[in-house]
Amino acid sequence: MKENKNKIDTLCDELVNDLTAHDNAILEEWSNSKEDNRKFRRLINGLKLSDNVEQTAKEMKPTILMQINKRIDKEKQFRRLLRISTIAASLLILLSITSYFSYEQGFKKINNQQIEMHNPLGMRSTITLPDGSKAVLNAGTTISYPNAFVSKNREVSIEGEAYFEVVHDISHPFIVKTDYVNVEVMGTQFNVKAYEDDERVEVSLSEGKVGVRIANQKEISMLTPGQQAYYDKQTRRLITRNVNLAYYTSWKDGKYYFNKLPLKEITNQLERIFNVRIYITSQELQNMELTGDFVRNENLEQILHIIEKTANNQLNYQIDEDAIYINERQR
Repeated sequence: MKENKNKIDTLCDELVNDLTAHDNAILEEWSNSKEDNRKFRRLINGLKLSDNVEQTAKEMKPTILMQINKRIDKEKQFRRLLRISTIAASLLILLSITSYFSYEQGFKKINNQQIEMHNPLGMRSTITLPDGSKAVLNAGTTISYPNAFVSKNREVSIEGEAYFEVVHDISHPFIVKTDYVNVEVMGTQFNVKAYEDDERVEVSLSEGKVGVRIANQKEISMLTPGQQAYYDKQTRRLITRNVNLAYYTSWKDGKYYFNKLPLKEITNQLERIFNVRIYITSQELQNMELTGDFVRNENLEQILHIIEKTANNQLNYQIDEDAIYINERQR
């Protein structure tokens, strides 16, 4: 068989019993290379002409034999036409099947097209994914996912923070990808925080069970409700611990709690929520750990006042249009 001979042509030859030994060897190798190829070849070999066509051929046979000596040329022509008709019918069937597979591949290609949504700073939004799962996006979060989940896994990618409520589907695992860790679930509720400028990636589980693995690694850490896995970007370690979920998931309800959290991390959240820039003028203030809470309907100045009181008046703030400066209080 020539190198450029199409497998469809070879299958047509096999259908009308016109394969060379070389063609047959090539086709055997092709059909044994993949399960889909084997199935396709079995399907083609199961094709045959209808009973009406076969009965008509039987009825024509005596007439052909009676005139064979007088009409050898015509008989040859008839056989040639019958062979061409058979090949044409076979090709029509094969083209129909090929068109189906092409349509199926095209369908998958169209529905594998990625949708990317960016939730702006200062906003919180909820989206429904193609399988009915929901994702609540925190400020400054980008999520991407296909038009439809047509593959074995339901995969989404995020940069930022999102709370997921995943529809249960044991045969199609739901996978959340970040730059550093992947989260694998069947159906559950969990929070993923993976902002580019944060020092950690955090996965906090509310319901169900999830597995968290470092990207491109096989080892997986399983979480149960009330647990968190966090990946330290500096040490490249994934650590599991028990946490108070209110500190990590209440943002989706417009409430923010912080417990012994460095001021720098608190202001990072405020920058995203209110779309402002906050500058802390000393390293000591950046590392100051604070405990407190605020709700969404409080304005930025009210929250800054709460922080000021929580810090025992060791700091003060100055608002300059869309920039805020936090300074050590002069004594």
